[in-house]
Amino acid sequence: MYNNKPSITDSELKSINTQYSLNPNATYGDHIRNTGAFCNTSASHTYGNVLGIMEKYITDLFPENLFKTVTASTTLTSKQLNHLPHQLIKKEMPIMVLVPRISFGQEDNRFLAHTLINERRTNTQSFWGAGNLLELGKDIKNKIYIHGHYNRALMFIDIVLSFNTYAEQVSWMSYIHNMIPVGHNQYIHAPLELYIPYDFTYLISNLSKVEINKNNSVYDFMTYMNSIFYYPITYKLKSGSNTDEFFMYYNTDIDTTIMDVQAGNGVKDGQIRRAFDITFTMRCEFNTVGYFMLNSPDIKKRVNISEVENLAISTIFSDVININDFDLPVGWTILCWPIFKLKEHESTMSIDSILNDSLRAVIDHHLKFGIPMERFIRIQFRENGNILTEENYYIDWKQRVFHIMNPNYRRTYRLLVSVSHEYINNLIKELYNLE
Repeated sequence: MYNNKPSITDSELKSINTQYSLNPNATYGDHIRNTGAFCNTSASHTYGNVLGIMEKYITDLFPENLFKTVTASTTLTSKQLNHLPHQLIKKEMPIMVLVPRISFGQEDNRFLAHTLINERRTNTQSFWGAGNLLELGKDIKNKIYIHGHYNRALMFIDIVLSFNTYAEQVSWMSYIHNMIPVGHNQYIHAPLELYIPYDFTYLISNLSKVEINKNNSVYDFMTYMNSIFYYPITYKLKSGSNTDEFFMYYNTDIDTTIMDVQAGNGVKDGQIRRAFDITFTMRCEFNTVGYFMLNSPDIKKRVNISEVENLAISTIFSDVININDFDLPVGWTILCWPIFKLKEHESTMSIDSILNDSLRAVIDHHLKFGIPMERFIRIQFRENGNILTEENYYIDWKQRVFHIMNPNYRRTYRLLVSVSHEYINNLIKELYNLE
């Protein structure tokens, strides 16, 4: 049967009488040409995020404050780590060391390996059916469509626990085999924050005409991003000359297996032995996005955005944020929940960038007349998911700066900011004689 209108769902085929053959012009034809921008996600952020989650998971399996030293090595190894790194032997024990090994590709018996949704097979993108692109967001008004390429990621984490004596090693080996499932899958439901490269956010800003940073504030752009994405968009407070960093917050089940638990013979020191190690490996498999794709008729040529990777993996802990858990007063809403990490010798962080001009005006008014800030804004301060009391920090509202007492430079801090828009709007109307 002759068909002169082949299916548009596969434009690589063309009709020749009763047969179909490959149309060489279709691969880069007008149906996909000059409409998309591709941006590889930052793998170091993704795996660092999972490493931060798993570090807390492992430490929570043991009694609180058991380990005097906890560190994550950012040097990737090609084989299982089976002893304490030499440079850490003089650290205070007990010690926990985590070393990530990343498995790329489709191997190691991962879920959905060698399937169309997880493996790149052609040079075209599939939006329909069982395709490999997931819809992440869209702005119908500005004709912006954002998709992500599904990845089933796999990371092994080699863990070394080091103790002073053989007796401690024996006791904790018994503890591991009695208290921790070894060799059995555990599904850890955890939130992850996928870093959105700056150049990609700049492109979104350019197409939407919403500035990323306007009057030293990301408030408008963050509000816009949360309005077009199907997942919450979070922000990392910056220090110094860092660029604005945005993240896509999503939940996933990390398929985790603890295996290969072994006890070391200790390190011989003269006539005695010390530094008795316990080693094991965690297999962590999870869903993520490998690259972003943005489509818009305003893009005149194909754009490939390259992200400059960090040389070392930076661990970020993402804690669970469930808006339904917060009993907010009538008229109050969650403004944002930004994260930040402090560098060595830092103890302050500016929060001015998450405020807009209205919030700044209301803060200045309250400072001028000595009115408590709690009337319109409240901030919950968290360290690796744990809520900190006011004895651990204070806020300089005049400078819009957070001061942290005894900061932990390995921890991830998060602010959960809620505001009363009704109070703010009414006060702004009063201050500026608006009706």
